[in-house]
Amino acid sequence: MNMMQRLSRQPIHQLCMFIIGSMATLCTLSGLGYWLISRNTESHLYMMGSATAAVFGWAMYSLQHLMPEHNRYSKMIAPALIFLVIVITTLYNPLALQQMWVALIFFPVMLSLLVEFRIYMYGTLLFLVYFICFQILGPSFTSFGDTSSIIMATTKGVYALGCIILGVIIQIAMYQHKRDAEASAFQKQKQQVINMLQSFISVGERKTQTSRKEIGEMSKLLKKLVHAYGGLSVQEWEIDLLSLMHFVSRVKLPDYMFEKEGKLSEFEYEVVQEHCYMARELCEGIPDFHGVERVFLYHHEKIDGTGYPFRLEGAQIPILSQMLGIVEMYLAMTTPRSYRKETSKQESYAEIQKLTNLSFRSDIVEAFGKVID
Repeated sequence: MNMMQRLSRQPIHQLCMFIIGSMATLCTLSGLGYWLISRNTESHLYMMGSATAAVFGWAMYSLQHLMPEHNRYSKMIAPALIFLVIVITTLYNPLALQQMWVALIFFPVMLSLLVEFRIYMYGTLLFLVYFICFQILGPSFTSFGDTSSIIMATTKGVYALGCIILGVIIQIAMYQHKRDAEASAFQKQKQQVINMLQSFISVGERKTQTSRKEIGEMSKLLKKLVHAYGGLSVQEWEIDLLSLMHFVSRVKLPDYMFEKEGKLSEFEYEVVQEHCYMARELCEGIPDFHGVERVFLYHHEKIDGTGYPFRLEGAQIPILSQMLGIVEMYLAMTTPRSYRKETSKQESYAEIQKLTNLSFRSDIVEAFGKVID
């Protein structure tokens, strides 16, 4: 059982070499028994051919283990050895078989299991060149003058083409499986992040004396703003996650800061900036979360360069970050707090307009005006 688990964890190109080495070793042992009994040339050729293949197989398997795990050349060892064995076998043909071309046509299928599509196409081209040369120059070649030869050549070509197409189908199936597996893994990662954030919602409500309804309100406004602005490629789950993350990020701040009036001290200002890093802390290293991470990190940057945490300017700030900043400011003013009353929509928008070309881009401010109308 332990051995099977270790084998299942190996990359397919190493597993292929393990299978080749194992099969060649078994053939060598059976060839040795055959030779000990018969002592003829045929048994000797069979034994030596199998032993040679076994030595090559285990040598390549060992070489793969010695190479770094993600070395691109390590994956090329298996298909290169298989092609070499097929070439030697078909040319040497120790058992003088008339249908050695059959061994050739299985190469595209084996290749499709080992390499990516681009390498598969190169390997297939090499296979076709050798297959054509083998049919023309090989020992089984006959003149194309009679009908039977034409039929035979056509049949071989059809089988070879069929194996190439089968290899392409295998490549497509493997790509779809990989894509589905990645999508499934991403959904699990996304749900884990969401579950983690949701577990802190009640903490955020207690610290800020606000309601979790703000999450839905922010998400709704952001989606409307993205639609009104147009031209942005943003998925709904990204907006929902940004809204949830924005609410929960407040748990990083001390309780007293939510009721403090007046200017923040330099230390408090640095503490406030910490909540911008929550997305990076949760999503760093996950490619599909890169957009969310970047938008949240920069949502307090201002186009005049006075924002935080990096003092970015103008076009350096993502448009969705600007949108998140506007919606945050708007909700902060229109939502009642324990220490002040809410302001009206018109008054809040008027305050946002005052920051046009200072904190926010004019086109985004204009689009937001259409949303709240």
